[in-house]
Amino acid sequence: MILDVAVIGTALFVIGLLYPSRSVFAWGARIWSRVILVMAGVRLTIDGRERVADGVPRFFMSNHQSALDIPILFTALRGDVRFMAKQSLFRIPIFGWVLSRYRFAPINRKHARVTLRSLEAMLERLKVNPVSFAVFPEGTRTRDGKLLPFRRGTMKVGQRSGMDIVPVTICGAVDVYHRDRPYEVQPGAIRVVIGEPIPASQARAMTSTQLHDRVVATIEAELGASALESKRESAKLAGAGVS
Repeated sequence: MILDVAVIGTALFVIGLLYPSRSVFAWGARIWSRVILVMAGVRLTIDGRERVADGVPRFFMSNHQSALDIPILFTALRGDVRFMAKQSLFRIPIFGWVLSRYRFAPINRKHARVTLRSLEAMLERLKVNPVSFAVFPEGTRTRDGKLLPFRRGTMKVGQRSGMDIVPVTICGAVDVYHRDRPYEVQPGAIRVVIGEPIPASQARAMTSTQLHDRVVATIEAELGASALESKRESAKLAGAGVS
């Protein structure tokens, strides 16, 4: 993974200095992500991609299960998306430079004012040059696969972005790469479900609580359906004598 970041990251940084093209970045992000997922033994299934196939910039809200979630979403969204990322990631050589060059938004969890200024700058850039953004409203990775409480401020940012809001559900990533086992990967299946977009006009007309409840309900429903399907598969394998 380190080699992947060094090689692809350096190439994107050099290209970005001369010609910061969105299409070039998307291409590099897809390669970077696929290499990581292949190395981790991930079998990725993507449902609902046709809902965003037109390439219109949107504001994606996803649950957060694993450090693999960013390459997973890059792959699901074909690389043309930006993220809000911890400020500490921007200090990583090469990787952090790429984040800054391609206008990712740094988040400082300890200083709300710094984060607010960063978000305000991001929203202003989106008005001039719209590009899809993805956020993890939980703010941290789950330990048991269940949804953690969402930060309500994320809803307001989504509403102010002026873009359609899309709930995204990641299922199974916590089993492949758990936050408590940073040096251990368990190859397996991961499923991504891209939900039905909520039109920007409809999202603005909602209260932040109404938007929160709708996004959470969509993601929880998919997580529940995925858990039920996993139990059925396990029962089938047990019945067939497969352990």
